[in-house]
Amino acid sequence: MTTYEDFIQQNEDRDGIRITWNVWPSSRVDATRLVVPLGTLYQPIKERPDLPPIQYDPVLCTRSTCRAILNPLCQVDYRAKLWVCNLCFQRNPFPPQYAAISEQHQPAELIPKFSTIEYTIMRAQCLPPIFFTGCGYMYG
Repeated sequence: MTTYEDFIQQNEDRDGIRITWNVWPSSRVDATRLVVPLGTLYQPIKERPDLPPIQYDPVLCTRSTCRAILNPLCQVDYRAKLWVCNLCFQRNPFPPQYAAISEQHQPAELIPKFSTIEYTIMRAQCLPPIFFTGCGYMYG
């Protein structure tokens, strides 16, 4: 049996992501009670040999102010073909190409071991990726 610290380290090694909290708030009330803000460190070029790039566009939240992407942390209603955004709690329908979705037949976005996915955008023209880093300095 591994420790909780080992579990967190395995996830960080797999995904290249370190999060300030190990759990996401499950409601707006929980989110307002956070003393330390949510934050992540992300390695954008982390190799994932177990999962090649996905050859279709990501499924986005329909709320215009959110636009989060379908992921394993979202709540899914397989019977109604809906998913609930884990950031803004918007209920979103699945696109037509997900008509056969079920608990036994899930897209890669919903499989927990694929918590980090690289998409190959199928639209005609895409800009090259942009990576940035923030660094704050205080001048006195």
